[in-house]
Amino acid sequence: MKATDIARELLYPLTDMAILAAMITFALLAELAEAARILGLWLALIILPAFFRYALYLLEARAHGRSAPVPGIEMFNLFENFWALFPAVLLGAFIALDWHIVVNYSPVAARWLLVLFMFIYPASIAVLGVTRSPLASLNPVAMWRMIRVCGSDYVWIPVVTIPVVFFVGWITRFELPFLVLNFTSNFAFFLLFTLTGAVLQVHDVAKEVDIETPVEATEAELREDLTNQRQKVANHAYGFVSRGNREGGFAHIQQWLQNETDVAEAYHWFFHEMLKWENKDPALFFAQEYLGRLLESEMDNEALKLIARCLHENARWRPLPENRDEVHELTARHGRQDLITQLKN
Repeated sequence: MKATDIARELLYPLTDMAILAAMITFALLAELAEAARILGLWLALIILPAFFRYALYLLEARAHGRSAPVPGIEMFNLFENFWALFPAVLLGAFIALDWHIVVNYSPVAARWLLVLFMFIYPASIAVLGVTRSPLASLNPVAMWRMIRVCGSDYVWIPVVTIPVVFFVGWITRFELPFLVLNFTSNFAFFLLFTLTGAVLQVHDVAKEVDIETPVEATEAELREDLTNQRQKVANHAYGFVSRGNREGGFAHIQQWLQNETDVAEAYHWFFHEMLKWENKDPALFFAQEYLGRLLESEMDNEALKLIARCLHENARWRPLPENRDEVHELTARHGRQDLITQLKN
C-alpha cells in the first residue's frame, strides 16, 4: 500500500456517510447512558455489544470491498452472532491488565504494553473476521500466519492507529464535552477495524489465508441464515415505511441488495415479503423497479408473472414510464392480450 492509500484510509471513517452516522449515533447513545447514571448501565449493556459487532462488520465489509453497512436495529440484538463480540472480550482483558500495571508498577510500562497490544490486536480481529472463530483468533500460529500473508502492509495498521490512540488519550486531559471525546474515540476504534479490513482486501486474505475454519454450514443452514438476514432487513424497511418514509425503507433494501449474489431472486423474495404487509402499496412501488431489472435481464416469464400479480393486487398499477413501451412489446410478443387490455384500461 502506498502512502496515499494510507492517507485515504485514515480519512475513510470520516468520509463514508454510513460510518460517520454510526460514530455520531454511538456517541449520542453513550452521552445518553452517561446522563442516565445508574440506569445508564443497562443502556451500556445494550450499546457496547452493538458497537463491537458493528466494528467487526466494518472489517468484513472493507475486506471484501463492500460498502460500509448502515447500523441497524438488528445489531442491538444481544443473542445474535456472539462470535462478533469477542473483540470486546480481548479489549476488556487488556484494559484490566493495563490498569493493574499502571496501579502496581509503572505508567510507562503500561504504555509499552499498549504499543505491543496494538501490534497484536489487528491480527486477532483479522483472523476472527476471516474464520468467525474466537478460538482461532487466539491462536498465535493463526495470527502469525495472518501477519505473514499481509506482509509489510500489516505494519501500517499499528503505525497509523497508535498515534491516533495516543492523541485520543491526550485530549482527554482537556475539559472537552463528553460527546466530542466519545466521537473521537469512536473514530480511533473504527479506524483500527477499517484499516485492518483494507489491508486484508489488498492481499485478498479471505481467499488466500490457509486458516482452519469452523465446520462448514450445510446448504439448508446457509439458506435459513440468508432468509433470517433478509427478514431483518425487511422488518427494518417496514419500520421506515410505516412511519411514512418509503424512500428510506427502499434505500435500506437497496443497500442490502448490493451484497446479494442472486439479485433477481432477492428482488423476488423482498417483493413477496412486502406483499404480506398490511398496506401493499410499497410492494407495488417496489415492483416497478423489480420489473425494470427483469426487463433488463430479458427474464420474460418472470416479468409477465410480476405484471399479472401487480394488476391482480391493484388494477390501476402501471410500470414506470420508461418501461411501458418495452412492457407493451413484451406482452404483445407473448400474446398476453389480457395484460395488454388491463394496462390500457
